[in-house]
Formats: sequence, C-alpha cells, structure tokens
Amino acid sequence: MSKRNSILIILISIIIIIGGLIYFYFSIGNTPVQNPQNITPVQGNIFGSPSNITNVISSTTGEQNGSVIPTKNLAKLIQIYNNPTSGSSFSVNKNKLNILRFVSRGNGNVYEYIPESETGTPIRITNTTIPKIQETVWSSSTDSIIFRYLNSDSDNIVSFLGKITTGSGTSSILGNTGEVTGVFLTPNIQELVVNPKGDKVFGLLEKSDGLGSYGMTYSLVDSGKAQVFDSPISLWQISWPKDNIITFTTKPSFNDLGYLFFFNTQTKTFDKIIGDIPGMTTLANPDATLVAYTESQNGSFNLFVRDIKSKSDKDFKIQTTADKCVWGKKNTNILYCAVPKNIPFGSYPDDWYQGLVFFSDDIWRVDFNTGLIEQIYQVGSNENATVDAVNLKISNDDQFLSFSNKTDLSLWLLKIQ
Repeated sequence: MSKRNSILIILISIIIIIGGLIYFYFSIGNTPVQNPQNITPVQGNIFGSPSNITNVISSTTGEQNGSVIPTKNLAKLIQIYNNPTSGSSFSVNKNKLNILRFVSRGNGNVYEYIPESETGTPIRITNTTIPKIQETVWSSSTDSIIFRYLNSDSDNIVSFLGKITTGSGTSSILGNTGEVTGVFLTPNIQELVVNPKGDKVFGLLEKSDGLGSYGMTYSLVDSGKAQVFDSPISLWQISWPKDNIITFTTKPSFNDLGYLFFFNTQTKTFDKIIGDIPGMTTLANPDATLVAYTESQNGSFNLFVRDIKSKSDKDFKIQTTADKCVWGKKNTNILYCAVPKNIPFGSYPDDWYQGLVFFSDDIWRVDFNTGLIEQIYQVGSNENATVDAVNLKISNDDQFLSFSNKTDLSLWLLKIQ
C-alpha cells in the first residue's frame, strides 16, 4: 500500500470516529429520562420543604404499584431526647402552639418541647430526682400526670397522681423548678388510663384472691374514687378512647384467641366487639367507631380495621401491630403506623414483647375512607438510625407524631403534615 493511500485511510477513519461521537452526544441529549418504578421519599431540610414523592401500596393487593403522589409538606424525623423516657403526651399552650411533655426515665424530671420552636431544645420544668419511673400517664392538657414505679422496699406498684404547676415551691414531690402536688392512688394498679376529657382516671386492679379483677375511677378534680367494674378475668389491656367507652382486650399471645369488649361507663354494659382472633392487639379510634386490630398469622402478623357499625373488616395488607399505631385526632378515620421493613419468622406478639425480636420501621398513613395507603417517612434516609417505634402519640392538629424507640427508649418527633 502506498504512503498516500495509508494517509488517506487514516484521515477517513478519524472523520468517521468524530462523526460517531457527535451523533452519540446529541442523541443522548434528546433521550427522555425514565422514572424508576420504586421511588423512595425525597428528603430535605427540617420541617417544611414544599414537596415529596411517596410510594403508594395498593389497598387491594398490598403490592408496590409504582404510582406516586405529591404531599403538601416533607416529613422530617428528629431525636428529641437520647436518654430513656417513660412516657410523653401532646397538648397546646396558651399561645396555641403544640407542646410535647415527657419524663426522663432515669431521674423522673419532666421536660417540655415545642415542635414549632426554632431552637429545638427541650426545657426541664421539674428537677427533683425520682429514679426508675416505669410509666407515666397524662391528662389531655398534660397538666396532670401519674408517675408509676416500683417501691424498692415492698415491690408494690406505686401510682402518684399529681398536677404540674409552674413557679417555685417546697411542697412539690419534684422540687422547685415546677411543682407536682397530689395524692397516691391505690397500690398495685395493673393498668391505668385517662379519659379524653382529662378529668378522670380508670385503674384496673387484681382481686385479693387472685380470681379476677375490678376497676376503679379516680377524679382528677376532687380526688374522689369509686369502683365501677368487676370481672372474673384479671389480665386485660385497656384504653379510654371515648368519654363513655373503655376498651378491654384480653392479654395477647400467639397461642391464645383474643377478645375485645367495650365497657360503657354510663350503662355499665360490657359488649363483645371482636373475638376468636389469635394474638390479637387492638386500638380504637377517638370516636370508638373504628378499631385497628392485629392477628397472628403463619409466623407473622397482619393489620385489619373493624367498622363497629357495619361489623365489617378492611384488610389493608399491612404487616404491623396495633401497638405501633395511633389514630388521628383531627381526622379520626386516618391511622398512622410504624411498619417493620422486615419481619423474621416467629411467635408474635410474644417474641417482640419479650425482646427476642426488634424491628426497623418506616412510618405509613392509612385512610380508612379512601383506602389510600402511603409511606410518609423512610427511617434512615436522612439520619443514621433505625427505630422500633412504640408509644405513638399525635398532636391535636395531626401535625406531629412522637414515639419511643423500643431498643433504647429514646424519644423521636416527626412532622407529618
């Protein structure tokens, strides 16, 4: 081959390569970008990015269907308190701002946190040490509180009912930063709940012969008390969703069939609502018109919602327990739940109650009326954390959700609207 022909071939090859590169560059620039089928929630700065994209689960199949919807605000999770807590509750202050009050488990100090505040710092409002508070029960205003702990000498369950007031004083059980004055309730109350109005407490006690239980009401106004309930069964889980309705659920175990009853405090009737459900846990909404309940199934569990009036169930194909849910207060047809990412095969709820299994949850919202299910926060997407959420609480305007992490009892807050 002549030198002239070799040079000509090289020049042609270079022209072809350059032409191919130009075509490739412009064709890529005009190719539309395809959205992935599984879009995870877009995360941003705290409390207030304008948009979000979430996966939606089909209410009929429970499978990811790839559709996406926008939400008005972007959820954001923050840790309020990194030490163990023993209970929290929302209310509204005189400036009509949400407040979240909680108790430090180690020393019994009461703290207050304003979710809308810019500082994001909890304020201690009491300071005297009361160690090892196991549980706190709050009135709707969070001005009254019941501290529950074990007496180290007698092993009796102590329940101190008090009212929190601001200012200094020496008569307080909790010291000078704030006062909590009140009375000690009957020893060894097994379960305690406050009515929605916030002026009465219902306590469940075991009979002295061990053959059943009885219930006492205690007034938060005048400290009066009265027996209002008697049962041959001693092991109950109770709640007080509506002023005249107290719910009674048999203690759950995967080996036992569970039953839910409504006790009417006015008529003293005791009506069965749901029955024959293995490992059942329950949660009634504030109207006592809907009940979320969990059924143990094949080494796992599923969540259902019972319409009390029609006696019909909806299966939302969500694998979580009612212990991980809370009903909205403003919209009582919406259920917020912490849903485990994965559930290992086991005996539920026993394995979870006993600490043999821990979960890593995301936060979901279920609308009973529309059947819409959406993930509103993917835990770990914006922080290096996993949360096994329990004791879910919601603000009166359904704007904020708080919960404890079962693994360390730290307190977390999520803006959900």
